[in-house]
Amino acid sequence: MVFPLICKSACCSLIVRLKFLLYELSCIVVGYREGFILKPLIGITSNTSKDDSIGIITRQGTRKQDWHLLADDYIKSVEKAGGAPLIIPVLEEKTSIEKILGTIDGIIFSGGLDLSPIVYGEAPLPGMGLIDPDRDKHELKLGKKVLYEMDIPVLGICRGMQLINVAAGGTLFQDIKMYRESSFNHSLLDVAPKDYLAHEICISPESKLHKIFYEDKLMVNSFNHQAVKTVGRGFIVTMEANDGLIEGIEIPGERFIVAVQWHPEMLIDSHDFPLDLFREFVNHAINR
Repeated sequence: MVFPLICKSACCSLIVRLKFLLYELSCIVVGYREGFILKPLIGITSNTSKDDSIGIITRQGTRKQDWHLLADDYIKSVEKAGGAPLIIPVLEEKTSIEKILGTIDGIIFSGGLDLSPIVYGEAPLPGMGLIDPDRDKHELKLGKKVLYEMDIPVLGICRGMQLINVAAGGTLFQDIKMYRESSFNHSLLDVAPKDYLAHEICISPESKLHKIFYEDKLMVNSFNHQAVKTVGRGFIVTMEANDGLIEGIEIPGERFIVAVQWHPEMLIDSHDFPLDLFREFVNHAINR
């Protein structure tokens, strides 16, 4: 009879599929125990450069080539914190952006050039530095998408803090020295090592950042000539320098949306505390 044969065949197929599913489950359990499978995928935004000398000097390219760039500090920080880093290039195609966002478990907006003041409704003023309009356009799309349409954890660093603040409707000081005379020198880019602890910051009690560091005050590095002026919608200030300049912002609630003006990724090789920020961020990516 045909019917019993079909049933027998279907049962065999179902048994094979169940065995395969059990095997996959066992792999996941082993991977969780050994710590090599369930790493969250962390996207990190990158810089661009049209300077073809990058490829010529390093002998990795030739003339008239553009480049995507990201400091290794970001990669190492994510890996040390238990994540799997993925560099996000500056993209034009909406479908490419959506594919990447549908894959990652968390996103870091990295440092880089100045944001064009046009994107927060101001004309360029004296003191503004180099800008990358293509990167601005790309990352503002990313920022608005992840802030308001997704639930993945978000970490902003330096320009990254300024970017998500602007994506939320905030504004920036185009140059701290020229437009905030009460501030000390925050831009030690050409005069200090990356891990030099340049100034003190105060951390708001009950904030996410306070719960991460368990400190009221920290010493941090400093390489910014721009800073947050007005805070974007939903954000609160949770870190300030002694001169009152904003050094950290976050959105209250269960979701991890945190940003800092200093560079924790540059400090992980010489100091213990910055890695705590990346660990907390990665833990949220695992448990979301």
